[in-house]
Amino acid sequence: MRGKRRRRRIGRYTITGILGHGGMGTVYRAVMPTTNRTVALKLLNPSEPLVALLGMPALRDMFSAEVLTMARLRHPHIADIRDFAYDGKNPFYTMEYYCANLGMMIDEKFTLESPTRRIPPDKVLAWGAQILDGLGCMHSAGVVHRDIKPQNMLVTDQNTIKICDFGMSLDMEEDTGPSAQGMRVGTPYYAAPEQTADPDRADERSDLFSTGVLLYRLLTGELPAMKGFMLSLVNPL
Repeated sequence: MRGKRRRRRIGRYTITGILGHGGMGTVYRAVMPTTNRTVALKLLNPSEPLVALLGMPALRDMFSAEVLTMARLRHPHIADIRDFAYDGKNPFYTMEYYCANLGMMIDEKFTLESPTRRIPPDKVLAWGAQILDGLGCMHSAGVVHRDIKPQNMLVTDQNTIKICDFGMSLDMEEDTGPSAQGMRVGTPYYAAPEQTADPDRADERSDLFSTGVLLYRLLTGELPAMKGFMLSLVNPL
């Protein structure tokens, strides 16, 4: 009889699954030692093109800035950061774990053009109010998220929204955030036109634009750009 395969560890955490992977890193489901509490763990694990564009030292600085931003944004509709440490040379942080996000709930695919499930208007109104409440806290602190989309909206068992993933955020007070010539920040269809043209031009209005696209998606199962809307007229450059 074969023995159980030893599970991977990152720092002091035992990894139990992969939740997602993006340009900056990989997010795992992990178990906290002693308490056996499940958390989400994000490890800096950037793509090769991103390393070539910015370099690892800059990416580590950006990752640390994301942690500091999340740590100072205390709000019921923003995900809480729990821990920060290193696995070898690569930093990671943990935050509260929730098994659902809006992207999963509407079954949004990698090909964003595909239709998604519709959400009843009363739920969309409730979630929209929570998202705007969280954005209000961020914007008051001088932070622009720059990647508002369904996958970055965690949903608790009580149907509460928690905004997560501040890897692309811009701190207007500290003038920090990913920025390099030729680098796109945000998600196609959701990112505001001025942000797509120049990420450094993004401000609070850019997040509100993305929120409008998100709410339209939840209500209709489609994207405004696919219905013939001229987004540049909605939010002119």
